[in-house]
Amino acid sequence: MRIVIFSDIHGNAVALEAVLAHIRHETAPDLIIVAGDLVADGPRPAESLAILRALPNTRFVIGNTDYDVVHERDIEYDFTRAQLSAEDLQWLDDLPFAQTVAAAPGRELLVVHANPCDLRAAIKPDHSPAIIRPLLDGVSQEIVAFGHYHVPFVRTVDRYTLVDVASVGFPRDGLLRAVYVTLTFDGANWQIAHHRIAFDAEAVARDYAAVGYPNAERKARKLLEARYRHP
Repeated sequence: MRIVIFSDIHGNAVALEAVLAHIRHETAPDLIIVAGDLVADGPRPAESLAILRALPNTRFVIGNTDYDVVHERDIEYDFTRAQLSAEDLQWLDDLPFAQTVAAAPGRELLVVHANPCDLRAAIKPDHSPAIIRPLLDGVSQEIVAFGHYHVPFVRTVDRYTLVDVASVGFPRDGLLRAVYVTLTFDGANWQIAHHRIAFDAEAVARDYAAVGYPNAERKARKLLEARYRHP
């Protein structure tokens, strides 16, 4: 069984198309799971959502910005919401919190957006096990995959393998490439691989101004920096 997981498209249709082209030509998955944050923060939310909803054999989970686009009000969410239909917004609001896959008895995968408890607390590559353990309370699956933090990593905490699938539309680890993950179960073990895909980030950056996105210059700069700013 081969599963593709990606997350955090953030309305970046250019990066999404690049990832999907690579998946179609190189990966041949049995299942795709998309781990949330589909439309907010990007210049092309409607286009991105239309592409995603048309994918065959694909499951989704809700991300924090998917919830916020429907329920919160600020200038950027207002822009995103205005591009979407009422049916689109209801579809986002109805997305489940988690998806599970059983590759074999006792060999299970859990996919969530940020962590198994909520939509917002990030699991970071340098977090101590003491920080992470409460977020895994009650989890029975051996692999937990998620996005939200936009930095790809694999690490082990106790009996769990944690996989940050990172971001398609807003990479934040200093490499301006979209990321997706393959998890392949060979009947005995899981093989996990991150794939980094080039996309025309400069074109996406220019598109913010072209579509009238609020705070376009700041958002374009944030995309091109491709990393978190720390004080």
